[in-house]
Amino acid sequence: MSTTNKQQQRRRRLGVLASTVALAATTAFTGAGPASAAGYFEAPYPAGESYTVSQGNGGGYSHTDAYNRYAWDLALPENYEVSATQEGTIVVSNWSPYWQNGIEVIIRHPNGQCSQYAHLNQSFYEPGDWVPQGRIVGYTGQTGAASAPHLHYSVIDCNTRVSQPSTLEGYVPGGGTALLSSNQRA
Repeated sequence: MSTTNKQQQRRRRLGVLASTVALAATTAFTGAGPASAAGYFEAPYPAGESYTVSQGNGGGYSHTDAYNRYAWDLALPENYEVSATQEGTIVVSNWSPYWQNGIEVIIRHPNGQCSQYAHLNQSFYEPGDWVPQGRIVGYTGQTGAASAPHLHYSVIDCNTRVSQPSTLEGYVPGGGTALLSSNQRA
């Protein structure tokens, strides 16, 4: 293995460790409790655009466990912009400590919930950065256990990463739904 590859692996591991520590520290110092179902989340892509929900809540392919039960897979093309569904503080922005998620972004919102954006090709911010709703936080991809390019999106408990019941654009879109976004760029 070349020195460059070893350095890249080391940086990646350090990034994962820093992201994990940042999530734990943010949760501990802000007194986070379990996420509530309150809050309005806009679609994670620009206003006026519509993409298909390829797998909805409780989908039979991979949304059957507690960590994914209330998640959505959105059929966004590869290298497409992913926007924050609410304002908040970045707590993870790098390779996930859970290989299945690939590159992920987790944002902690003022209401105590976190939103998760997984399988990205790239993330743009560092843990501790604040982003407004609508800010582009990464590009879609196929990292981790993704079988095709898409965005895995979920509202999660910041402490446990367990998915929480929530809405997108004010309702719970099912598989096959074309979800129209009202998310304005910030």
